[in-house]
Amino acid sequence: MFTSPDSLNQFLHYASTTTIPAILNQRQQLLQQLPVTFRRAAVLMPFDWNHGATQIWLNQRSKQLRQHSGQIAFPGGKLEDNEKSITAAFRESAEEAGLIRNQWHLAGTLPPCYLPSGFKVVPVLAWSNAHLQWQPNHTEVSKIFAIPLSIVLDSSQYQQSIMRFQQHQLPVYHLHYQHWHIWGATACMLLHVAQCYESWYQQ
Repeated sequence: MFTSPDSLNQFLHYASTTTIPAILNQRQQLLQQLPVTFRRAAVLMPFDWNHGATQIWLNQRSKQLRQHSGQIAFPGGKLEDNEKSITAAFRESAEEAGLIRNQWHLAGTLPPCYLPSGFKVVPVLAWSNAHLQWQPNHTEVSKIFAIPLSIVLDSSQYQQSIMRFQQHQLPVYHLHYQHWHIWGATACMLLHVAQCYESWYQQ
């Protein structure tokens, strides 16, 4: 799939410079039109190249949390005053998962992902080929695990359902891997990258 860290970096840079895939346009446009003042947030999408075994890391949120407890997500959170998305994504990842900043290379960002909960989330793309040792903050994260990119970048792996939201039909995406059920904004971000991979691969 990727023969070197450089080829993974090239793809992630490509993904960061392309427009929102058509399959996600309807959802994005619908949410942007809601009478909501969206709060700014950012997440880190951490890609890992380890001797050709490419994967992406995700968190399972602690069941102690009041919001989205137990769900699968990327590390991240709300931006502090005057904070940039990239800074926030790495800061939150260090706090939640023990990420070591100098092990990671920034590849770019995806367009903001709008959430029904009122957040405008910027996904930050980064990759590493270091020996990673995660240290989850168990008040926020119950588990950190990886999914092979061969699964994530295959658009046929994703399923769609419809959620009724404020008189609208909102598409909701799902990805299953082993016993993990990834859905909502996290699945949208992964599907975005999968769609980018299809267009990049066909070049």
